[in-house]
Amino acid sequence: MSTKKIQIKPSRKKGESKVEINLIDELTIYSIEDIKNDIINAVNKYETIEIIGKSIKNMDLTFVQLIKSIQKTAEKTKKNLILNIDLNEEQNVLFSNSDITKIIK
Repeated sequence: MSTKKIQIKPSRKKGESKVEINLIDELTIYSIEDIKNDIINAVNKYETIEIIGKSIKNMDLTFVQLIKSIQKTAEKTKKNLILNIDLNEEQNVLFSNSDITKIIK
């Protein structure tokens, strides 16, 4: 059984439709089901979605594919997606191969 790898923080500012999604620890095929539905719900509910990853120890291609899918959904629905993810060298290669690094802060 896995522990939650996500924290959802909606904005408390009146009239602001923004949410911060903090991803932590390991983002792999083993944890993707835990976080996928939470992220999809946030993308559907809010206009601005900021995905933050500051304490990611490990990620695999499954997570990169999820982020790419979220990126396409945000573009299609005209949502503002902000990726603020710290990547190590190996993770940077995974994201570079999918063109996601173009939108990461």
